[in-house]
Amino acid sequence: MGNALEEFRAQREAVEDVRARLVEVAGLLQSLRQEAAVLARDQTLRKLLDEEQAWLLRAQDLVRQVQRFRETETSRFWPAVWRRWAVAVVFALVCVATFGAAYAQAERPHDAEMISLRERVEVMDAIAKRIVTMTPAERRQFDALMKLNSPTRQ
Repeated sequence: MGNALEEFRAQREAVEDVRARLVEVAGLLQSLRQEAAVLARDQTLRKLLDEEQAWLLRAQDLVRQVQRFRETETSRFWPAVWRRWAVAVVFALVCVATFGAAYAQAERPHDAEMISLRERVEVMDAIAKRIVTMTPAERRQFDALMKLNSPTRQ
């Protein structure tokens, strides 16, 4: 039974400690309420809070404006990029076409010369084949004709 009495006394002391703490907390709450009421009536604090609220509203407006500006900037970004790339591609195509046309123009005299040389080579090949297949009598006649034409060539 001694144990039960000791437990009862311990519980009673704990209850009294809790009650003392509650009274202390209630007193602190009362003093906080009084200080809050004094602060709520303070005109300079109210004025400061009103100014801060006005600054906060201005800051919110500024943030909204910046957001709108960024959205507008973003909506204009990609079309501008596509236009730049389109201009670059068109410029590259014009450069390639111009280069191709200039190259073709520069190659025309060379092509004409090659055609002329091919025709001459074909004629020379035909003459060489004919000379190789000549009989000795035809060869003498050919040499005689060539000697006659030599001085006129020079």
